[in-house]
Amino acid sequence: MMRVKAISISDRKGVRKKNIDSVKLIENFGLENDAHGGKWHRQVSFLAEESIQTMRDKGLNVVAGNFAENITTEGVDLCSLAVGTHIRLGKTELIISQLGKVCHNPCAIYHQAGDCVMPREGIFGVVIQGGEIAVGDEIEVLEKRSTSAAIIGSRDSEKQFGGKINQILTAKWQPAFIRFDTLKQQEDNLEPVLADLIETQNVSKILIFDPSGKHGLALAGRTVPEGVALHYCKSLEEVEQL
Repeated sequence: MMRVKAISISDRKGVRKKNIDSVKLIENFGLENDAHGGKWHRQVSFLAEESIQTMRDKGLNVVAGNFAENITTEGVDLCSLAVGTHIRLGKTELIISQLGKVCHNPCAIYHQAGDCVMPREGIFGVVIQGGEIAVGDEIEVLEKRSTSAAIIGSRDSEKQFGGKINQILTAKWQPAFIRFDTLKQQEDNLEPVLADLIETQNVSKILIFDPSGKHGLALAGRTVPEGVALHYCKSLEEVEQL
């Protein structure tokens, strides 16, 4: 049986989460009173009990919530779920929005064991139908699939234009959700971000928003896989013309 093994929340980011028996899932936010909730694409994090067991087998005394995951699952092959997959927890519904993550600052578990399963085997979702969930609730993988879109830009661009771009792309492309991936100031991380979005996350529509024009030449003549639409814009006016 596929079920919810544990539910965990925290009031701060960067700390291990505490276990609770039940919680309210809030549409387009995540878990009530959890620091990772918000109007973004990583509202709810999942990790399998089976993944946690692999860390126990390495000698670590770890339990559900220690990897900062919200929902610990049992009997679900999380790694086989593609972005866009719909799942049901109790009477709630979520869409898988990201596979794995990049840990910029290795956690205490990584320093202890030299490894951590969350970056490889953790996944994330957005809530499209809220409600109460509890430990023991059945998990169902639905046949329904949804599309997603991604915006790539600087942190300043996200703050200044992110909301407006999101509105434009939602109206034009009608994706289930839009993610924003940040370009770093100190290094050129465009290529690894694109590779992750195309090869791992399987995002079908990608917009690079680059008012500086810095990445224009690098993208000139670039080919993308069939089924992926890659757009490059330097202004809101160009976004509106897509």
